[in-house]
Amino acid sequence: MSRLASLLVLVMLFSIPLARAIDADQFDELEGYTVIACTHAAGELEGADFDKLVKLDNGMIFEFQTYSYFYDYRPAVVVFGKTLQYQGKSLTLYKLLIGDEDEIFDVIRVR
Repeated sequence: MSRLASLLVLVMLFSIPLARAIDADQFDELEGYTVIACTHAAGELEGADFDKLVKLDNGMIFEFQTYSYFYDYRPAVVVFGKTLQYQGKSLTLYKLLIGDEDEIFDVIRVR
């Protein structure tokens, strides 16, 4: 399953126009992360702002922890996750790759 998910991410990344593609140096932010889901944002998405929610077609909801202005209607979204153990408890960190944006967004999962 993870090979299929990795292949999907590669296909998505290579389908992004080169002028807007994520720079290879940005992938250090994803070291240790795994692709959790490939889906779309529900409806229009007008930027990322602290505490703003983004709802995905698969039912997941995330809260942005960064700011960036962009506009897209139902952009493709790749959800990345990394689970850590702290004092016997499990904590999952999330990041989103959205449409043709040239950045990776820090988010908190709400649902």
